[in-house]
Formats: sequence, structure tokens, C-alpha cells
Amino acid sequence: MGTDDVEALLTDVRRRVRALGAPVWWIGPSAKPPDVYERLQALGLGTPADRTPVLHALVLTSEPVAPAGVDVLRIETYERFLEARELQWDAFDTPEERRALNRPRLREDFYESQRGGIPAGFLATIDGRPAGTALAVPSDRGVFLIGGATAKWARGRGVYRALVRARWEYAVERGTPALVTHAKPRTSFPILRRLGFEEVCTIRRLEDAPQG
Repeated sequence: MGTDDVEALLTDVRRRVRALGAPVWWIGPSAKPPDVYERLQALGLGTPADRTPVLHALVLTSEPVAPAGVDVLRIETYERFLEARELQWDAFDTPEERRALNRPRLREDFYESQRGGIPAGFLATIDGRPAGTALAVPSDRGVFLIGGATAKWARGRGVYRALVRARWEYAVERGTPALVTHAKPRTSFPILRRLGFEEVCTIRRLEDAPQG
């Protein structure tokens, strides 16, 4: 299959992921052919259901400031793992039916992450109360940040910054002092820019319709 055969590629992807529903394509500036975004649009792909057609990729290579009053620890017990997951669900208003579907495999998810060390989990607390959580995926050249969430009562108190700082320390300990992530234009992007992250590129996203 050649790089210009976008229609054949789309057909192949649909065949492979049909059971997963509607896949979302992430298209960066190095994607080939250069007009793949427009050609996928012409083939029926459209704006993702989460209404996030664009993400900014960012990198941080200098030490971020640690805020006062927020403690962050590594998640190393199942009890902390549950606290973090429930906090994340609450922060994103996750429907109860979706929580119920995921709860039976939480213990398996925890032990799998502990065995492989991926992802590394972090829990932020204020006066001992769980206030935020975040994950980190290590690589040979840095750490990828995902899964950041702050409890509604704790917003505006430095929790997000504290979780970034904790994951920076994790990256330094590994000998890979760099943080990489992607951000939504109107939410985390301006926060990360204020923390010193530099924009690397823009990623466009398209969602395919479910196939019958």
C-alpha cells in the first residue's frame, strides 16, 4: 500500500478496528501525503464527537516551580489507586454506567501497571485530602504526561502545577529530563504555556463514523 493510497488505508483501518466503534485519526505536520487531512474529510471523516478538532503538542525541558501547600506521592497501593480513579471520574463527570463497566477490572489494571511501571501514577493531596491525580508514561527521551485531573473543590490551588512538578522529578530520576504532552486549546494549553512548556506542533483530529 503506497503512502498516497488514502482510501485503501482507510478501508484497512476500518477492517481492523470495526469492533471498537468510531476511531479518531491524529494527523500531525509530518503525515503523508501532505493533503491526507483533506482527503480523509472528502471520504467522510469529520469533527470528533468530543469537539476537539485540534490539539497542541508541547515540551518542557527546564525545571518547573513547585507550588506550596500541595503534596504529591507516587501511587503504589491499590487503595491509593482507587482514590485516584474515583477522583478522576468525579472531575470529568463520568456517568455511573461507565464507572460500573470499569470497576470490575480496576484491580487488574492496578497490578498490571505496577508490574510494568507503565503508567506511573501520582496523587496530589491538600491537608491529606486527595485533590488531584495524573499519570506519566516513560520513554528513552522523556516522559509523556496524561490523565491529569483536579477535584472541583481544589481547583485554583496549584494542584495541576504540583503534578507537573512531580512528574518532572520522576523524569529527572530516570535520567530523561523532558516532559511531553498534548493540550486542548482552551483548557490546559494556556496553563502549560504559563508553566514554561513550548509548543512543538499542532495535531489535527478527525473521527470516522461507525461502520455498519
